[in-house]
Amino acid sequence: MLQMEFNILTEIAKSLEQDNEVDIYRLIAILAGSEFSGMVSRMLQNLQDLLIEREQLLYQVTPESSQIQALNHQINIQRKLVVESITTLKNNLDARIKEILSKIESYEGILLNHGGRYSLIEYSMLQRVHTINERFYNQLVEKKAEYSISKAGYVSQSVILERSRVPGQPISPKPRGVYASSLLAALFLGIGVFLLKYLFYNEIPSLHDILKYTQAPVIGVIPKYKSEIPPNQLLVLKKPKSLISESLRAIRTNLQFINNDPGPKLVAVTSTISGEGKTFFAMNLAGILAFSNKKVIVIDFDMRKPKIHLGFNVENINGVSTILSNIDTIDDCIQPSRVKNLDFITAGPVPPNPSELILTPRMDEMINYLKSKYDYVIVDNPPVGIVTDGMKSILMADYPIYIFKANYSKRMFIQNVNRLIGESHISKLSVVLNAVDKEYSSYGYDKGYSYGYYYGGYGSGYGYYDDQINIVKRSFWKRILGLGSKKL
Repeated sequence: MLQMEFNILTEIAKSLEQDNEVDIYRLIAILAGSEFSGMVSRMLQNLQDLLIEREQLLYQVTPESSQIQALNHQINIQRKLVVESITTLKNNLDARIKEILSKIESYEGILLNHGGRYSLIEYSMLQRVHTINERFYNQLVEKKAEYSISKAGYVSQSVILERSRVPGQPISPKPRGVYASSLLAALFLGIGVFLLKYLFYNEIPSLHDILKYTQAPVIGVIPKYKSEIPPNQLLVLKKPKSLISESLRAIRTNLQFINNDPGPKLVAVTSTISGEGKTFFAMNLAGILAFSNKKVIVIDFDMRKPKIHLGFNVENINGVSTILSNIDTIDDCIQPSRVKNLDFITAGPVPPNPSELILTPRMDEMINYLKSKYDYVIVDNPPVGIVTDGMKSILMADYPIYIFKANYSKRMFIQNVNRLIGESHISKLSVVLNAVDKEYSSYGYDKGYSYGYYYGGYGSGYGYYDDQINIVKRSFWKRILGLGSKKL
């Protein structure tokens, strides 16, 4: 029992020392029923409370902030305190185990020293066992003799004419038949799985699915980035000659065909769910517009799950929530970016009532004030498929834009676009398809859209784009198998 307690404490100390992301609740569960479960569990719970506090604080500040650094210091101290306490308990247990083993050895020595008393008794027991075994042996000898006599008088009624031979191959089942049937079964099973995957595939892989289910104009397709998107999502600044930058220039051109009236423009960006790339699109579209000598500002209206401050690598101390709550002025919350003519306003601390804040007259005043100072006001709204916070800015927008992500967004999401156009009468709503695989990254519109754009390089030898790729159309089988669409 003491050895088991020692092993449990050793396992917990090892997990805390080697794994920074250790599951504290698993360690507490291991301690259940242990002699030291109360004290060690309380110390582990204190460590878990610090980890939860750090995770919640990361929604408001960056990992490099002083608050996070202070919490990390407290976590390291608490982790060391737990390990040191466990080491002390292990030392105490080890001493107790050694003491018990010493007593056992002492008792064994006493028994050996007094062994002579029991020699006569032991001899009597062995003699009795010998007598019993001798009787059994004599019976077996008699049985063997009887069997030998019986066998000598027995004559078999059958004669072996020929010894049996092992055939070179099995008679049944036939190996060729087994191989053929297995191959056919595997072939039909594979075809069935592929067809089911093809029939029940419910995601949007390309532009044609959007054009098939909605009449909303598609103003652009953004190719998938070749590596993981960094926290600072302003790629048009880092890679101005990339395919993504050129696709955003095409979208900038196509917006002029939708509404070329003079004056400032409000661009409202939304999607169905999180993860479809609306924040990435809003920031990089703002950068492309700023490159054309337009004054642009990006506003983070997603007060439930803000991300603009992460994209610009600043802290989310004040912003839209404090403006709408009349805590800060608009000018106090405007922050400049590294791009000339591009400013931004973060979402601010997460409020308890974001929907009610957006419906206040203060929101209209903020939009009108910013339109008087900037050529383009770009609003990053929360997903309309989850909450309705962004509907007001979408209704006010000159360019309402709906984002889909290839091989991520479901086909049923397209009905949200039709609903916004039909029920909410947002006739200017347009669509952008994000993160399209490379074989779909050249596009043109064939259903009457006159503002198509083609990108993919000027052909062999020009090398205009710094991430130019060769576009290969996948076959039917490759689309089913998912081949040729390696995630970049």
